[in-house]
Amino acid sequence: MTKLLDCTTRDGGYCTNWNYSDEYIFNLMSELNNKKISFYEIGYRNYYDRNKKGPFYYCFPDLIKKFYDRKGNLSLGVMTDTKRFNEIDFADGREDCIDFVRVACHPDKIRESLYIAENLHEKNYNVMLQLMDITNLLDEHYKLLENRKAKSIINVLYLADTYGIIETSGLEKIYKQMKNIGYDKIGFHAHNKTNQALKNSLKAIELGAYSIDITKDGTGINGGNLSYNEFFSVNKS
Repeated sequence: MTKLLDCTTRDGGYCTNWNYSDEYIFNLMSELNNKKISFYEIGYRNYYDRNKKGPFYYCFPDLIKKFYDRKGNLSLGVMTDTKRFNEIDFADGREDCIDFVRVACHPDKIRESLYIAENLHEKNYNVMLQLMDITNLLDEHYKLLENRKAKSIINVLYLADTYGIIETSGLEKIYKQMKNIGYDKIGFHAHNKTNQALKNSLKAIELGAYSIDITKDGTGINGGNLSYNEFFSVNKS
């Protein structure tokens, strides 16, 4: 069965400047637990643009701990990316109050993102990789992903339709190419700019996706994300 990852306060943070009350987070986590959602990406960990963003853009360890202690059955994680990553922000996964780190990159930064993934893996973090702007993946990008030891490090490889423009046929082609180069756990992150988020997410599930992303009320940029109310209205499993 395909798992679900909620990124309401991470991707939705673009709409709130990553400001959320503790009460909102605790209520959201309770709701996610009740819906048996597997992963919750609470925010970014980017010690960057300090004093310009809300706390869930940075996700300092002391902030995360109080939520981690009450996360229930959720696997709680953060996102970083090639532009903002600094290895000193991630000390040791055995002592950090996060269960996974998702590394996001555009196709031209895949090489850098794989080095980041290796760094995090060596520090005992569970690593996901999110490939953004997947409509611009080229043969050279697939070769980078195939030729490195990434497959033994990356727990889930995410395909992100960053601008909400992909068609189901295009998604199927990319998904199958990732399967062909050896990735077993493939996730999908939709945006709804052209009202294709639900359709594409259901296609990803049909293809055998390990997980898909959702947000509360579809909050997010580029038309928003897949709303879990919309998803659950058509998918009862």
